[in-house]
Amino acid sequence: MDSLKRILVISLYFKGDFLFHTAALEALKRIVPGAKIDLWIKSRNSDIALNDPRFNEVLIFDDIKTADYNENPKLNFKGKVNFLKKLRGKNYDLIIDMTGKYSTGLFTCLASPKHSAGINYNFFGFCYDNFINLNTSTQEGHLIQKYLSVIKKAFKLDDNTWESITKDIKIKPYIFIDDNSRKFIDEKLKELMRNPEKPFIVLHATSGWSAKELNSEIFADLIKYMNSKEYNFAFIGADSDLKKLEEINSYLDGKEFDLKTRFLPLQFIQSAELIRRADLFIGSDSAPLHTAGAVGTPSIGIFGPTNPEFSKPLGEQHQVLYHRLFCSSADDRQYCTRNGGFTCPTIDCMKMIKSAELMSMIEKALTKKEY
Repeated sequence: MDSLKRILVISLYFKGDFLFHTAALEALKRIVPGAKIDLWIKSRNSDIALNDPRFNEVLIFDDIKTADYNENPKLNFKGKVNFLKKLRGKNYDLIIDMTGKYSTGLFTCLASPKHSAGINYNFFGFCYDNFINLNTSTQEGHLIQKYLSVIKKAFKLDDNTWESITKDIKIKPYIFIDDNSRKFIDEKLKELMRNPEKPFIVLHATSGWSAKELNSEIFADLIKYMNSKEYNFAFIGADSDLKKLEEINSYLDGKEFDLKTRFLPLQFIQSAELIRRADLFIGSDSAPLHTAGAVGTPSIGIFGPTNPEFSKPLGEQHQVLYHRLFCSSADDRQYCTRNGGFTCPTIDCMKMIKSAELMSMIEKALTKKEY
């Protein structure tokens, strides 16, 4: 291990999976504290990675396909060649591929590191010196623990050594929030808090794909309920979330329910700070829910086509709302039998969620704290 001076980690998935990689990166830093660790990401995760002091250099290259949905990278053959030359020029002692596609396997091999390790879902395990035979979506257990196991196997550590290294690593994402984001949210909270003596709830109405999203009418009931209780609340998300908020608004009456006044299109780290300052977070299986797990804010995670045992925030302060059906995920499967809802015509698992059970969970979360 002393010979490892420069390491590259490849992490090219969406925000949720990248967040699940961060505990493994913490373990890596402890195993080789003297090494310079570089990170190859896509620009969609730059706001998280560039804020992380554990990395020597963050490399961003987008034009490579690593997901089956919401992704259309450019062919950009010249760009790929130039980026590969850049990797080769850094003379990495070790590359760890946490993405595991045929493309990342080939980049790992062609970058000519002294050592390499990685998972691979596309039968390109031959590209690594140490192929780690792990399919994260078809084996039981939380994704964070699975990604941690990649680091253990990459270094071929025995159980005692691994336990010593990871004994105080929490099974949660690691997020680093800067002072500017804290100050920015300070000012936003002054605008948002109608009644500082009441709880503050942050909500996220969308997700990676529509099958995981809670029905808009249920959200409308939730807003009426929070208003009746005089709770403070805000929605977070991207500008694309406005369509969902307009749909929720259609079930509400009066200008007092105009959700645009309660919507904050924040940068990710700013959203993380807002969630940290909240008394409760409510959202589907997506990056903001995992952020609540990272910053320790109590949450209600809404699950349907995905298995909560793979990705729910861990801890007593986190609740899961999930109706398991005959077509739901098996214990050792991340996605339901309808391809994570993509091929399901009804999404009954989400339609079964009722306003009353969600409100009951909110009260359970908030009764643990005095206002």
